[in-house]
Amino acid sequence: MKKKTENKVENITKYIVFLLFGVLVGVSTTFLFIKYDGGAKVTKTNYNKKFSSLYETYETLKSEYYKDLDDSKLIEGAINGMINATEDEHTMFFTKEEKESFETSLAGSYYGIGAQITSVEEEITIIRVFDNSPAKNAGFKEGDIISKVDGEDVKGWDVNDVASKLKSDKNPKVTVVIKRDSEELTFEIEKAVVEIPSISSEMMGDNIGYIYISIFGLNTDDEFDKALDSLKEQGMEKLIIDLRDNSGGYLSTVTNIMSKFVGKDKVLFQIKDRKEITKYNSLTDETMDYKVVVLVNGESASASEIMASMLQEQYGATLVGTKTYGKGSVQATKELENNTLIKYTIEEWLTSNGKSIEKEGVTPDIEIELDESYYENYSDESDNQLQKALELLK
Repeated sequence: MKKKTENKVENITKYIVFLLFGVLVGVSTTFLFIKYDGGAKVTKTNYNKKFSSLYETYETLKSEYYKDLDDSKLIEGAINGMINATEDEHTMFFTKEEKESFETSLAGSYYGIGAQITSVEEEITIIRVFDNSPAKNAGFKEGDIISKVDGEDVKGWDVNDVASKLKSDKNPKVTVVIKRDSEELTFEIEKAVVEIPSISSEMMGDNIGYIYISIFGLNTDDEFDKALDSLKEQGMEKLIIDLRDNSGGYLSTVTNIMSKFVGKDKVLFQIKDRKEITKYNSLTDETMDYKVVVLVNGESASASEIMASMLQEQYGATLVGTKTYGKGSVQATKELENNTLIKYTIEEWLTSNGKSIEKEGVTPDIEIELDESYYENYSDESDNQLQKALELLK
């Protein structure tokens, strides 16, 4: 039901790994990065010597270009130029709005109306409505098209700009006009703090539990604990973990979840830098003995690949689905003075057995493509990957 070594432990606190996936603005970007306070220091003298031509270009354009130029755009352009020069797809620059978006999505809650949006042929389309949210209570539905926000026609707008208006705390209420089939509906919505669930769970049959993890957010490990306890109370003896379309998240969160399956003698993952390879072991002596099947696909990336590979290599879980994304590099981030952000590759992560999955992905034990009929009838019965997992556990 896809709805949509202990002595090394202290090092994990330095590495808070994220994956931007566009929960709030519909951006579909996949990467793993680390929020890290270190980094090289460059003196002003070095700046002046190495970047004199850059300054000269800036001054020339500002004083002699035939139109007025915006400083922030020139600066962002210069930063993007340096980023592009690395020729690394995972090294990139985030504007203030983009930075706020991913931070919000991983925090587990945000202030707004509770709808995930994307742009489809220049129309702002709602692709998810969160439970217990203002949008849900107002009657928004997936597939609704937002045509106006506070009286402004938003067709053709950048999805980030629309998201900013829906999340702005300048006004506690927002008026939204949506198109639904041939109807045009107007809603006045009072914004609120919206919880973004990352876990859904249920029993499938008498003894098979099912947990879907959409992302490894700030509170996902706590949500996982509650879901697991609930399934145990309902008589769970076997477990399906669905990591399909999970683009990653906090390394600390996935580490906490993985540590529930294997004891401290087991390696969860490894980190390779210029000098050495460091192994990271389970944080607890907890172990599980449930038979586990893990569902993965080509959008399972980064932290979800770490979990899938560990469960396959160390726990003996069976992986079902298609080969995962193949995101094996690690990035650090640095917040710039103007509240923008850069991220840059610094390391590579390896599976618990030391295997690199960069551009290779994790190969399932049973490879099976999702049947096209699923997209015509979203149901457990038409989800042949899920049905295969159930078959293996019966």
